[in-house]
Amino acid sequence: MKKTAIKMRTDVRREQVVQAALRIVGKKGVGALTTSAIARAVGVSEANLYRHFKNKEEILFETGKGIGDAIRKNLAVVLASHVRPVLKLKRAFLLHLEFIEQNEGIPRLGFSEEMHINNKRLKKEFLKNIELYASGLEVLFHDGQRLGSIRPDVDRRALAAMLIGMVQVLVMRWSLSGFSFSLRTEGMKLWKNYEKCITPVRA
Repeated sequence: MKKTAIKMRTDVRREQVVQAALRIVGKKGVGALTTSAIARAVGVSEANLYRHFKNKEEILFETGKGIGDAIRKNLAVVLASHVRPVLKLKRAFLLHLEFIEQNEGIPRLGFSEEMHINNKRLKKEFLKNIELYASGLEVLFHDGQRLGSIRPDVDRRALAAMLIGMVQVLVMRWSLSGFSFSLRTEGMKLWKNYEKCITPVRA
């Protein structure tokens, strides 16, 4: 029982560290992310921080892993719902945007030099998460094509890439603008046109 309680405290502290890291990146960028800054944000000493993580790189990796896990969990909830495939896709798209809007550190980490050049392990984790997410979306497109609610003449993988691409471009605009608009509101404008492109024209 004692070991279970210790593990729970450790898991909670690790989650606090990851969330603090994401907040720091969101406010000041990856360059401002230091172990001392994270320790201050969590309210612990640096020595205590090193009891849970080896170094800053491990914290960044766990942050990236947590982002991917959360997005895939949202998609799993959508996949398990009992609504039409097109509506599931819309919900997945909006949940993705809402999650990012609640975590401004995601685009600043995703578009950072740390992600693309410095931290190969983190880059590999992000790529894996993108592929897994795309595979989940392809399931929805397959269901929609089987039921006749999504055009049968378009490639499912291409449709998934287009949907993810819409998120990325919109999020980049949002980040560059200083988070000055609602991702959900702007996302709905894109979705309406995307839905017209993927659904069959009714005679």
